[in-house]
Amino acid sequence: MDLQGLLANPPGTHVSRETGEPLPWQIAPEVLELIDRSVGADSRTLETGAGVSTALFALKGADHTCVVPWTSERDRLQAWGEATGVSFDRVKFECEPSEQVLPRLGGDPLDFVLIDGGHGFPTPFIDFFYAGRRLKRDGLLVVDDTQIWTGRVLHGFLKEQAGWEVVEELRMRSTVFRRTEDSGNGLQEWNEQPYVRRRSYAGGARGLVRKALRGADRISRR
Repeated sequence: MDLQGLLANPPGTHVSRETGEPLPWQIAPEVLELIDRSVGADSRTLETGAGVSTALFALKGADHTCVVPWTSERDRLQAWGEATGVSFDRVKFECEPSEQVLPRLGGDPLDFVLIDGGHGFPTPFIDFFYAGRRLKRDGLLVVDDTQIWTGRVLHGFLKEQAGWEVVEELRMRSTVFRRTEDSGNGLQEWNEQPYVRRRSYAGGARGLVRKALRGADRISRR
């Protein structure tokens, strides 16, 4: 089976609670094409969330970790694999919330990370903190659902942060980043993070006054 075969017969990972019918939730086709091009049997990969992407990681034979809280989604994927002949032998399912799973996973370097699990605050940031920093230099990170505030903030932070570059930006859907520097173990302070620094009032009350005066000056020039 190839990607086109997968898209023609996708796993019904998610179902409606009301009707029990499969839901047509799927990551952007461009992201699936990126996984298809970039991932192989020698790749070490991780995703938060589960779906068609998980089936594709399995299809590519990657050493893959899927962090998804619900065993029902794991079971549907494995049943689909048995029915279609796609092996999930190299997919390790961690069926707990990512904030519990990711801190205890090993620190082996990763080639590809997909953040598409919980989108409520602060889950995407936790996922990035533990999984994203394990990426190798030139490893790829996909932040999905950037139309949601948490995904959009993570997108904005990484877009300005040293050590990351945008590979592709799917407007209001997903952003693909490449790691351009080796990961470090140290934590950066806010003043080393442009996205945070520009949105902070570094001078306290004086900084607020200066900001207000600059705004008033701009208005007076109109």
